[in-house]
Amino acid sequence: MSRNYRYIIMGMIVFMTVVNYVDRGAISYAQEAIIKEFGLDPKTWGEILGYFGYGYMFGALFGGFLADKKGPKYVWILAGTAWSIAEMATAFAGQIGIAVFGGSAIAGFAVFRVLFGLAEGPAFSTINRTMANWASPKERGFAAALGLLGTPLGALLTAPVAVALLSFTSWKMMFIILGLIGLVWVIVWRKMFTDLPEHHPKVSPEELAEIRSTKGLLSGEGTVSAPADEKIPWYHFFKNPTLVLNALGYFSFQYVTSVA
Repeated sequence: MSRNYRYIIMGMIVFMTVVNYVDRGAISYAQEAIIKEFGLDPKTWGEILGYFGYGYMFGALFGGFLADKKGPKYVWILAGTAWSIAEMATAFAGQIGIAVFGGSAIAGFAVFRVLFGLAEGPAFSTINRTMANWASPKERGFAAALGLLGTPLGALLTAPVAVALLSFTSWKMMFIILGLIGLVWVIVWRKMFTDLPEHHPKVSPEELAEIRSTKGLLSGEGTVSAPADEKIPWYHFFKNPTLVLNALGYFSFQYVTSVA
């Protein structure tokens, strides 16, 4: 048993967030080869990149719902497997589009980018659920920061990882290798993670007591041990000004950086 097993879980979350960002950004470094192979133009290429957002939007919404209903482990395995397969399938998206969608390579890339975004969407809502289950009250801010650490770290590593892979292999093999890394993570994660630390044999009673301690709780904060029959209606979140304004701010940030 360990008194710090939760930190291993947090570290694995950071690693998967990095994989998540490298996977989504790698296509930009394959741009020249893909455009040349399928005769695309800059406008069409921009559309292909944009399709990711449509899937991501719905994946983020339903991912949080599933994490609450089925547990974070279920969502991690489902999402991680799905986006890794979609990443590998991107290597063949153009040929699939030509064969299945009336000779349109663009349609093939569009379909797989939407599916890829749909599969990657649940990541951050599931991170929040995972950290809520595994972090002690006094570590919640630190745990949230670790979950977000993978975002800039993944963005930073995308270029060297993608360029290194493209230097030694083809753009298609790059997608396959990146997808395989995600699948390996899913296999390892399935064996080492449980929804709650109470169910994990490597979590010592001392560590569990620390995770479930009410010491350090702010006024009004709760724990995951709240009564199971305590139901919060979905519209409750729209009555919270902080959440609504945070959502509007994040939307504005994404709009300016991604669209404007």
